[in-house]
Amino acid sequence: MSRRDERASEVARHCALSSRLALAADRGRAAVMPPVAHPNAVTLWKSTSVEAWRTAIEAYDARLDALNRGERLKALDAFVRIELPRRVKSRAEKGGGSRDSGARLFKDEYVKVVDWKLSRGKFRPGLMKYARALDDDAIVRASKEAFALAHSKDGRKGKGDLVDAMNPLIALRGCGPATASAFMSCADDRFPFFSDEALAVVIGNGNNDKDRYSLPRYREFMKALQQRSDELGAEDLTASKLETALWSAAALTMPRKASGRKSA
Repeated sequence: MSRRDERASEVARHCALSSRLALAADRGRAAVMPPVAHPNAVTLWKSTSVEAWRTAIEAYDARLDALNRGERLKALDAFVRIELPRRVKSRAEKGGGSRDSGARLFKDEYVKVVDWKLSRGKFRPGLMKYARALDDDAIVRASKEAFALAHSKDGRKGKGDLVDAMNPLIALRGCGPATASAFMSCADDRFPFFSDEALAVVIGNGNNDKDRYSLPRYREFMKALQQRSDELGAEDLTASKLETALWSAAALTMPRKASGRKSA
């Protein structure tokens, strides 16, 4: 084979490889489906009935269980929604300026929250890899700073700047606005979790996957939920609780995992 033929063959191989990689990338992009606006969540979002929202919140555990996703997710969910907020509140009440005082998160808790986020919603394996690689001290510092910033913006005045409190967490590798909102919601019920199920009905999907979960869109999402909370006029229906209610409503039309039992 001449040198020219060898060169042509090499170019052909590179072109074939590039085509295969491009096809794989296209398939990967196609696999990332935009969030679904579940009809029951759409109906609830339009509702001004306090009881309708409370009913959805009260039904959350039963609806999660009905999805048949296993005991592991149920345990993670109980940890993130009940146990972790208690821990953070207890630490906040102790106050102080040392590493082991004040509202903060530790690495094992951080990893559990990411695990919950991926198990309950869209699975993105890279996020867990980043979470496990983070240094414990970095997580403590970032969470303490974020929680302290949110606390400094307490009350109704200056609500528009509240989202900026998430910036220390977002600075951690692999932590975007959606993941940061999950941590913030454990410490402050003014921060709703940026779930796909709520996002799709509150502000819509946006133009693409990258912009969908941006900080400006989270700001819009938080503002809309806070406005609805104000309209409902019930202290227990915070922005965070309204997200829980929307997820609960959406769960009614989510696919159930097969139990694996054979019929008789």
